[in-house]
Amino acid sequence: MQVKRIVILLLMILSSVQGFSQKSKVVLSGVVMAENGQPAEGVSVALKGTSYAALTNANGEYEITAEPGNYTLVVNYVGYKSKQTKINLQSNQTAPKITIEEDMAALDEVQVTGKTKVERVREQPFNITAVDLKMIHNTSSDLNQVLNRTTGIRVRETGGMGSDFNFSLNGFTGNQVKFFLDGIPIDNYGSSFTLNNIPVNLAERIEVYKGVVPVELGTDALGGAINIITNQSVKRYVDASYSFGSFNTHKLAINTRFSGKKGFVANLNAFGNYSDNSYKVDVSVADSFGNFGPVQPYKHFHDGYKSGGIIGEVGVKNKKYADYLVFGMMASANKKEIQTGATMQNVVGDAFKDSKAFVPTIKYKMDSLFTKKLSVNFIASYNMVSSRSVDTSSYRYKWDGSRTYNRLSNSGEINREKTIYVYDDNSFQANANFKYDLDDKQYLAFNYAVNSLKRKEEEQYRKDPPKPGSPSLDKSILGLSYNLAALDRKLSVVVFGKKYFLKTRMIDIVDDYAADRQYEVLTNSFDDWGYGTALAYFVTSDLQLKASYEHAFRLPSAEEMLGDGLNVLPASVLYPEESDNYNVGFAYKKVFTKHSYGFQGNFIYRNAKNFIQIRSEGAAQIYYENLADVRVTGVDGAINYGYKNWLTFEANVTYQRTIDQSNFDPPWTNIKNDYKGTQIANVPILYGNANMGFTFRKLKTADDILRVNLFANYIGEYYLKSTKNGDPSTRRFIPEQFTQSIGAAYTFGKGTYNIGLECNNITDKKVYDYFMVQKPGRSFTAKFRYFIN
Repeated sequence: MQVKRIVILLLMILSSVQGFSQKSKVVLSGVVMAENGQPAEGVSVALKGTSYAALTNANGEYEITAEPGNYTLVVNYVGYKSKQTKINLQSNQTAPKITIEEDMAALDEVQVTGKTKVERVREQPFNITAVDLKMIHNTSSDLNQVLNRTTGIRVRETGGMGSDFNFSLNGFTGNQVKFFLDGIPIDNYGSSFTLNNIPVNLAERIEVYKGVVPVELGTDALGGAINIITNQSVKRYVDASYSFGSFNTHKLAINTRFSGKKGFVANLNAFGNYSDNSYKVDVSVADSFGNFGPVQPYKHFHDGYKSGGIIGEVGVKNKKYADYLVFGMMASANKKEIQTGATMQNVVGDAFKDSKAFVPTIKYKMDSLFTKKLSVNFIASYNMVSSRSVDTSSYRYKWDGSRTYNRLSNSGEINREKTIYVYDDNSFQANANFKYDLDDKQYLAFNYAVNSLKRKEEEQYRKDPPKPGSPSLDKSILGLSYNLAALDRKLSVVVFGKKYFLKTRMIDIVDDYAADRQYEVLTNSFDDWGYGTALAYFVTSDLQLKASYEHAFRLPSAEEMLGDGLNVLPASVLYPEESDNYNVGFAYKKVFTKHSYGFQGNFIYRNAKNFIQIRSEGAAQIYYENLADVRVTGVDGAINYGYKNWLTFEANVTYQRTIDQSNFDPPWTNIKNDYKGTQIANVPILYGNANMGFTFRKLKTADDILRVNLFANYIGEYYLKSTKNGDPSTRRFIPEQFTQSIGAAYTFGKGTYNIGLECNNITDKKVYDYFMVQKPGRSFTAKFRYFIN
């Protein structure tokens, strides 16, 4: 029913626009140049007295869609004189080239009048960090590596390229943090399209929401959200890159866009990744009697990964019936060999997982729908993901690659029974946003989001009896917010409410040890209210204070409840997480002629119930379970400094405690919890990053640029196992880790040709995340990139 409602809603919008929309909009385009003849990027261009505005791209180009009429075009930029030009806008037209002049009176202390997209995002009342990716497009980093250097974030991986990963964002982990691509959830896109294989060139910036998430994203995030924003401002371009590096690692990416004069748009993005992941780890191997020998280095021999994907979109913009209407298709696939179980003691040599995804999408946007004050934004996708987990080998491997064979064994390398588990996850997800402007300072936003998933399971190795139907998860969220900008826009306030709905149908095994399996159907439903507020206030033009509160729910995901048939065991009963989240922070930025300074700090407090946590099942597998009560407290801060266009320095640090507050373990029993008051295991407590960058211009030619960056990453010692009753003898730690990396990128030919070189983990330090599973050590990468527009 929810799917039908969304489809009917979209059809009603599309069919009604022709008759009720305002006058057909037209496009005003142009170019802004600096005095030195170079394009001026990030300049604010607006039609005075209206909401029609844009920022110039790297070529100084801008494009504004508005209704015909007489306007005043206003151009503002940091440290430059404001310019105003009268425009008679009657049809699609190009404005005369505008050259902005430096404001000599503002040289001693520049006041920010024009702001980049990243700066505007950061000034929202939410606790948000915006990561500008333009400066690192010439690196081989994936999005996970970029985010791992961001304040409050730890991206924890189980190995090299393609390995499973988990987010830690201010104490919340995994699916408590939601991921979006241009506002579209990618939760159900499958393992072949995740942040550790999406090339950094695909995105313009990343928005990191900590705690409260805007209603417009329509999500049930408990601890925050990651929204990847692609570059939509450049009309035509080709961006192709190839990188290769240690462990036989290769990455290829091609991104292109075409925008015609009559509103036609087409986007194409493709990527491919491959790695042997043949890095060395230090382990102690047990003999046939169970005695462990000395620690020795061994190379990964069954950890290969390959993935590829292509995204195509075609549509129109600036039409009477739509400002933006695009139909897209995404296809991707991957294969991941498995080297270990949950710990390094269980060595795997044959088991693997693979996945294929096929995702059609639609994006629709229309301002001035029925009235100038109403706008709509609709996005939807139907995700068809087919996955397979194969564990049928009777071989047993050691780290030296030797193996034994027991043909009488019925168990696989990971599962206690051999399996070829095939599952198809078909899901429909849609997000409809309506915005109504009460006036130029306040508006209402309404959101309806739906996610309906059904899994078809098949065990191809065993002859199990048929299951009674298919498991399913149906989620929907209603949201309404009021947004206010007051006191000459110094004060921003958001007040919102949400209604959460969840229905699940699970298939559970009655007796897993019986000769003939018996199944039962478990159904459950849930609905409840969430609410919150966020505000920000500019004390001065340089200092902004922020505070937010949210009573939120997070609904369990398909992987958590259904598992993957291999590494992740199913959990047929999981309850939605509930949390009260508080954030208080500040941001200060000062820009002078030669120097710029920035400081920000945040305090977080979370009180969560039914917290979903990863637990290990022996040495091979993991599963998810609810903890009754968890409290998270922490602080994070960041500083940055810039000198002219030559030197940048950034550093951030995060300290957080994630404490088990449950009285009983398991929560639904009367068994006393011996771990109450202790730090949750396998969650970092203290971590930080630093980045120093140098920019050198005109080394060989008038337009070449050399950028050199030095990175440092620190993780303090944290618990491998919880401390029982405060007994020091039960303490086991993941050790302190401090790594350094260096990267250099050389650009010439007006940005057309780019070469990048990197060395990660220069000192070859041992690094770990989960259960002391060692990650790759020192590695080298080279990248070649071609960009033209």
